[in-house]
Amino acid sequence: MADTESLWAAPSDVRERVRQLLCDLVAIPSYGANEGPVIRHLVERFGREGIPCRVTEQGGKPLNVVAEIGDGPRTIILNSHVDTVPPGDLAPWQTDPLTPVEKDGLIYGRGSEDAKGCLTAMIVAFEALAHRGDGLPAKVILMAVGGEERGGLGTKAEVAGGIRADAALIGESTGLVPMMAHKGVLRLEVEVIGKAAHASDPEAGINAVTAMGPVVVALDRLAGTIRLRREAATGHPSLVVSTISGGVALNVIPARCTITIDRRVLPTETEADATQEIVKTVQGALPAASGATAEVRKVRFVPPAMTDPKAPIVAAAEAASSRILARPVRAMGFTATCDMTYLVNDAKIPTVILGPGNIDVAHQANEYISIDQMAQAVALYLHTIEVWVKGDSNER
Repeated sequence: MADTESLWAAPSDVRERVRQLLCDLVAIPSYGANEGPVIRHLVERFGREGIPCRVTEQGGKPLNVVAEIGDGPRTIILNSHVDTVPPGDLAPWQTDPLTPVEKDGLIYGRGSEDAKGCLTAMIVAFEALAHRGDGLPAKVILMAVGGEERGGLGTKAEVAGGIRADAALIGESTGLVPMMAHKGVLRLEVEVIGKAAHASDPEAGINAVTAMGPVVVALDRLAGTIRLRREAATGHPSLVVSTISGGVALNVIPARCTITIDRRVLPTETEADATQEIVKTVQGALPAASGATAEVRKVRFVPPAMTDPKAPIVAAAEAASSRILARPVRAMGFTATCDMTYLVNDAKIPTVILGPGNIDVAHQANEYISIDQMAQAVALYLHTIEVWVKGDSNER
């Protein structure tokens, strides 16, 4: 059995381990429902490391790889995702997005920050524990999941399959500061329906684009109103009209016009209230004399999530982060949405979002992450588990 100090220590070559593994992962494209190659790479890696694992498939294609170590009385999950968004427009990229480039202690490439850098740190921490014999006083489950960028498909599949734990850490970029809550996202489609006619005789039709105009203005006013609200952990809600389309030809009065809305929902708000507020605004803004009608349809709702600030995993993450950053740290709220929602709301697992990197560079050209911060994250994950395990032992 490993002694306490060596059990929870990061590997002496941690910086090289995270650097090499991240470069390997960035070089494997994993966007567009194509998780198979990166899942196979991790399966082969765990095989070489002597770590048993299993693969979860969806539609006959690999989606997740899950590994378990330890046999203690309680279980903690390390969860991060293998999939990325596409590289997008290549013009703003200063390097090939699928060729990892190291410069000034940073690694550039698609997925380096979101979230392969976090996954890398979790894997290196997990492997360190796996190689230290039978002295691990808890079960640790590593979930490298796919489909996060497509609605949390991988994590939802594991939850539906019955995975359970007493605590979880989600690997997303938080600058090594724990996050105990995140906003939800409500996406709606608003369609204004008019009547087509020849553009030379506009009075014969009902212009849906023109009727949509005051609706967009009213929704923009609503966005300003809801920004005045605030929740202690996650801050302000938001509303954005994100796309608009309408019309079929230059010489036809448009019979239809459609917009989409992205509404970020606080843990203190409900889907029903947020939806009703938008429906009321749309109906109130539609010009009564135009003859146009409007429909509001839900595209997707991902609920907000919050872990009790007094939960042991929150306290453990705060203590570990304070030690790593050498300053007092308190858990905050995550501005984006992530797989925490499925672990907290569906599996009822107290969860903290924690990882290296800056969320502001996610989904951007020239995405990057710090090698040193990934190395710190390995120590942070190990120390968080240590504090959580020891705190539980003291309580019992």
